Amino acid sequence: MKNIIKENSLYLVGLAIAESILSVIATLSFVYTDSLTYSKSLVIQMLGIEKLLETMYTSTWWALVLLLIFFVALFSIMTLLYKDLKYMVISIGCTIELFLLSINLTRSIGEILLNILIFIPIFILNIIAYRNESKKINETNKHKKIKTSK
Repeated sequence: MKNIIKENSLYLVGLAIAESILSVIATLSFVYTDSLTYSKSLVIQMLGIEKLLETMYTSTWWALVLLLIFFVALFSIMTLLYKDLKYMVISIGCTIELFLLSINLTRSIGEILLNILIFIPIFILNIIAYRNESKKINETNKHKKIKTSK
């Protein structure tokens, strides 16, 4: 674990942890609320993530949304482990797809703007993590070239 934190960008490590936690919580909340009515599931009501996802997406898209959230977390973890930025690009693409699925033109402009405000920090964090990780990978490659040339 120390090597992962040392060799990777802290933004990417934090982002991967947050996305993994979000994926687990979102999946468990949908499984839990599927077996109970909303009034009986007090724990999930306190978290609020299920209601947020329910208002952002229609019920027919829930399986796709959960799958995309899982892929975002999976590709971030793969970027950490394999130190390859192509997985991060796929993760960012899945995040963009989540944003596009959240836009519903039949809703008010305020709700669409709220979705945009939710995704702006996510996009900014992904871009910062991508840039920092690319710098770390370039530094690691330079050190490897120097060691092999000696």
